[in-house]
Order: sequence, then structure tokens, then C-alpha cells
Amino acid sequence: MIDGQTNTLVKSTVLLMGSALLIGIGAAGFIGACGEPELEGAKAEVKPHNIKLDLPPVPDFKMPTPNSDGTHPVDEMRLRGKRYLGQSVQVKGFVISIYDCATAIRTPEMSEKEVKALIDEDPTRCIRPNFYIGSTDDAPLDKGIRVVENPRPPRADEKKLRSMREEVKKMQEAFKAVPAFKVGDEVIITGNWATRSPRGFRDSDGLLVFESLKNLSTPAKEDDKK
Repeated sequence: MIDGQTNTLVKSTVLLMGSALLIGIGAAGFIGACGEPELEGAKAEVKPHNIKLDLPPVPDFKMPTPNSDGTHPVDEMRLRGKRYLGQSVQVKGFVISIYDCATAIRTPEMSEKEVKALIDEDPTRCIRPNFYIGSTDDAPLDKGIRVVENPRPPRADEKKLRSMREEVKKMQEAFKAVPAFKVGDEVIITGNWATRSPRGFRDSDGLLVFESLKNLSTPAKEDDKK
């Protein structure tokens, strides 16, 4: 029979042996970790090359400024026009489009006589005269400035009204005072810079309410006046 003292001795011996085993396993793991390199994943292959990219130079963008003669270019008014709202300004550019009522309402099958009859029957089909100027003579309309409310000759129906005699006379005088111009002409337009005109034209980017025009190109014939 094993007495209590012997039993205690056996238990102590088992505990010592277990501790030694654990220490040995830990040491072996530590040595293995220090002595063996860690496994690494596959590295990306980067091949050196001598290809040189021929990139275009960065454009030197200059903010448009007033011309030396004090006029404003079209691009300046389009980009920086807010500072001029409500002011009378002079804008230099090229005429790129002129509104023509007959052209606007004409359909392919209509003759000149039919178009004229249609306008005489209902003059309100036509909007008030207007035209566009651009920075070049071939600029697209969406890059131009709309000039509105330039004078027009009185209509036939207006001339017949006695109540409009004085108004008709003023309209004729105002229209005659404007030099003839055509698409392609370089002009200087004096007008009020606004986002809406007194007679209903609107453009959030700005438009020019006509005051006067100076034609810098060879003067157009009076028959070319629109």
C-alpha cells in the first residue's frame, strides 16, 4: 500500500516531468521560428523599360481681358460677364448669325410668295430682330453672344395704323441709323449687358441689349440690312 508521503512524491515527479516537456516543446518552436525563414507569397513581376511617354505640353490658358481699345472680346464677356451686369459695354466680335423670320418659319415645300403671305397674315409669327457675334467669323452659336432688340423697320400693318404714326416714324429713323451689316463682318456693339431684355429675351449667361453698332469691315449694302 502506498502511503500519503509516497503519493505526494509521485505527483510532484509527474508535474515536474510535464513542465519539462512543455518547456522543451516551446523551446523547439522558438528555435524553429528563429532558424527557419517565413514563407513569402509570389512577388509581382516588374520589368524595367526605357519607354518615354511623349505627352503634349500643358496649354498656357490666359484669362481673357479687355482689348487695348477699351472694347471687350466675346470670350471675356462669356467667362467674366457677371461683373458687367447692368452696365453699358462695347463688345468687339464677328457677326456669325442673323435672325431672319422667313428662313425661320419656312418649310421645304413653301415658296417665297407663300412665306410672305404667311408673315403678312400673322406678323407675330416673327420674333424681334436679333443676331449673334463670336470671337471668330466661324465660331459656333453656343460660343457666341446674342445681341437683341436691334432696330427693325415698321411692318406693313403698323404703317396702316394712324395711332402708330409717331411710333412708325421713330422706328424708321432708328433703323436707318444702324449701319448695314452681314454675316462675317467684324463689328463693335454698344449695349447693356444683362440676363434679360425689356422685351423678353433671356439668357442666364448674358446677352447684349442693342444700343449702337460700328461696322469695322467693308460696309454692307443697305439691302443687306436685317
